[in-house]
Amino acid sequence: MIIFSKALADQATVWEALRASHHCQNLSPDLLRFSAQTRPVVMWNLTEHCNLACQHCYMDARQKAGEEMTLEEGVALIDELAELKVPIIIFTGGEPLLSRNFYALAFHASEVGLKAVISTNGTLITPEVARLLAEAKIRYVGVSLDSSDPERHDSFRGVAGAHARALQGLKNARDAGLKTGLRITLTRDNWQDVPHLLNLAIEESIPRFCLYHLVPTGRGAGIADRDVTPEQRRSVIRLLAEAAEELKGKNIEILTTDSPMDGAFLMEILKDDPRREDVRKLLTNAGGCSTGVKVANINHRGDVHPCHFMPHVVVGNVRERSFKDIWIDNPSAELLALRGIKSRLTGACGRCEYLDLCGGCRQKAYYHSGDLAAEDPTCILENK
Repeated sequence: MIIFSKALADQATVWEALRASHHCQNLSPDLLRFSAQTRPVVMWNLTEHCNLACQHCYMDARQKAGEEMTLEEGVALIDELAELKVPIIIFTGGEPLLSRNFYALAFHASEVGLKAVISTNGTLITPEVARLLAEAKIRYVGVSLDSSDPERHDSFRGVAGAHARALQGLKNARDAGLKTGLRITLTRDNWQDVPHLLNLAIEESIPRFCLYHLVPTGRGAGIADRDVTPEQRRSVIRLLAEAAEELKGKNIEILTTDSPMDGAFLMEILKDDPRREDVRKLLTNAGGCSTGVKVANINHRGDVHPCHFMPHVVVGNVRERSFKDIWIDNPSAELLALRGIKSRLTGACGRCEYLDLCGGCRQKAYYHSGDLAAEDPTCILENK
């Protein structure tokens, strides 16, 4: 992720509250990367069951529940992740609130001191649900709104009334005292809605605005042709960079994710800015594409992936081996190769001056070429 507010305004209130607070503060970049590798943020798809039918769903979630890990398996996994001191577990789906085990697992995570957040479509967050999330000490609630136009959002999400319910769910979470974030997945259909949704977040006192880029996997592969053009993407990134500076001192954090080249483009924006080298250090520490290093994904069947956008790469299953064994003690050759992939990148990514802080999106490279080490063709640098 690229936290524009941190880079340009030294403001990242939600991020500061969520990140691992003590074990990696004073480490060098190399040791920081190793620390993140042994203690990744873990995204857990509790269920593939979902009440919506989103056109871009990376998981290709279903209206009916399929196989899920048992409660006992889930509790054991949380105990292990707590023992490993991973910084955050992200409960997601499908729609995580539809998992029969969600509340038991959320409360257990709190009991063992594991920070938990939830990634949700927001439609099921009633005031009662919001109070339960607060009691379970959920640290952050991210809710997706893909347009300021309810009809456009509902069409993208596949269910009439989804916009109204998601917005109300976001407000209910906020009113329960939870840290909240409004998220948009960028396409050619909604890129012009970004300023409207940012204003909505400000008006509703939502402290985080997060822009997701479309990644072609799952159902998202079926709408890859609706990704934004390079100029549309550059326009949005410029807008967010300007907003991050203009809103300094306001209670809102602006960031993007699923597009490490946003950081490279930010360096181009700051070409003659005295802050450029400090920003570069921040982005280099972030490290660009985090697949197999800073982020691990576990699906509802226990399969472990190096990234939630890489369901085709399975490096183990927590029902068969411990997460520690899969991720740290005996990582597969495929996982090790991904961790060192920057040294093997080809094309524009391999020769880019911003390789240390970007490296492109490996899943986008794979989708377009069949090669995880190929260049990311969605790069927005104009001189590559």
